[in-house]
Amino acid sequence: MIEPVPPASKGAGGLSRLGTLAVPGTYTTGGGPLVGRTVANAQWLRALALHSSLDELVFFIGEAADVPALEALVGPWKVPDGRLVIHHVLQLPQLLAQGTLDVLHHPAHVERLFDLFALRDRYATRAVPVTGQTHSLSYPRLFQETARLAFLGASATDAIFCSSTAGQLALSKGYDAVDAALAARGASPLLRPALPVVPLGVDCAALGHGDRAATRAALGVDDACVFLCLARFTEADKLDLFPLLRAFADVVRTRPSGAQRPHLLLAGARQGTKTPEMVELWAKALGIAPHVSLRVDFPDHDKPHLLAAADVFVSPVDNVQETFGQSVVEAMAAGLPAVVSDFDGYRDTVTEDVGLRVPARLNADWSELSHVAPLLYERPLHLLLGQSVEVEHDALVRALSALLVDRPRREALGKAAAARAKTTYDWPVVVRQLEVEWRRLQGQPFSPSGAAHALRLDFPQTFGHFGASARGDATLVVRGDLPPGAGRGYVVYPELKALFDEGDVERLRATAAQPVALGELTRALVSPDRPEWMTRQLVAWALKHGVLRPVG
Repeated sequence: MIEPVPPASKGAGGLSRLGTLAVPGTYTTGGGPLVGRTVANAQWLRALALHSSLDELVFFIGEAADVPALEALVGPWKVPDGRLVIHHVLQLPQLLAQGTLDVLHHPAHVERLFDLFALRDRYATRAVPVTGQTHSLSYPRLFQETARLAFLGASATDAIFCSSTAGQLALSKGYDAVDAALAARGASPLLRPALPVVPLGVDCAALGHGDRAATRAALGVDDACVFLCLARFTEADKLDLFPLLRAFADVVRTRPSGAQRPHLLLAGARQGTKTPEMVELWAKALGIAPHVSLRVDFPDHDKPHLLAAADVFVSPVDNVQETFGQSVVEAMAAGLPAVVSDFDGYRDTVTEDVGLRVPARLNADWSELSHVAPLLYERPLHLLLGQSVEVEHDALVRALSALLVDRPRREALGKAAAARAKTTYDWPVVVRQLEVEWRRLQGQPFSPSGAAHALRLDFPQTFGHFGASARGDATLVVRGDLPPGAGRGYVVYPELKALFDEGDVERLRATAAQPVALGELTRALVSPDRPEWMTRQLVAWALKHGVLRPVG
């Protein structure tokens, strides 16, 4: 349920309460397809709930209908009572004004993040860092939002956590491009947030305990060297599996006498495509069908078992929407060596002591595509981008073949991968990095501006002419007669209860038992828990529904 606004935090300057927007599409999917960003955000949130030093995680929802999905998400986490709190986003200004929140985080690098900058600047009375998180950076509609920073600038307390150095550089180049456009028009450069590199994490303990023997037996690969590719089945925005199949066919064909039988296990969500069926047909055409198996839409609890059944993880990602690559870190946590494309965040995660990186070449000229990209659908756009990236075939064949025939090397790389995951990407380690960054940002200079949202839709200015002028504060009002036999005689919609409830309505009616001026009534109902704008919303509702009526 939505909680009442708590008293102001006693630990000013500390790190006790973090607020985060929890609208659908951030931590929950709202019934849509499961995507990597939402899964990563939910894992991030769970890690914060279980491993941080925070006293409270405060969720801000957009409507009451958001609550069930959020409660279903956090219910299995076994978080101590009182640590997770739900508020309506309408309560956020009040919490900022009271100094209740210590940091605000939104798991995106644009969209509502910039609006949080503006809201914090208007209402906060002390430094409240606002932070975001990079995921995919290649969507034109999101890049265009960067220009909003010209009006909704960040402060020194703000940051966007970049999951990889490749993502950090891409975001910085995007800001540079907008700055150049602003300079050409004689405008000032962007007020940018800091861009620290903080990776996403994994639960090393959960990923390292799969049942290898039983899973390999069920898959029929007891005697094989299993290469696992764990990715969504979509060539549009993840990776094209057909070059991998072609390379694997060469591995099968050139396998030395006495080497283990190679087997390729492809596992992932369907993502609304026919790709799994196409892959099966292509494997038959290449003559490697007995060496290839698919696990489509497998349940999440099977992931540790699939990782345990594998000997090598392979991920020749070719798409610029991939910025970090959570799956390769999960494989490292399970003790698997990796063969990956030398691309995006893999350059950070897959060092030479834990795996092999295969050159990936960008062979097309994307210049003209950049102009038409804002008009394209996102899936075909990313398909075009991915189809111009070549993961070198011969180098991929050599890397796979090298690990096929060298079990000691596989084991050494896998052992190093597990150690690297534990010391670098385990969630408790990553959460400590986040807290260090938040405390650093809290110490940066901040001056509350009180300024209005520069890009707000000013409703009274824009739409005030639609109706007659408002009743003046001198208007006399009195409580109305409620219909008999209808209980209280009024309904407070669930979405209004972030502003007022039935108890507030009864106080209003008691105050208006005798005729009273509208302004006097409003002032009598204003309190620390209900600022004037909320009170006027209550009074307007009461006039609308006859709970109040004008005198005369």
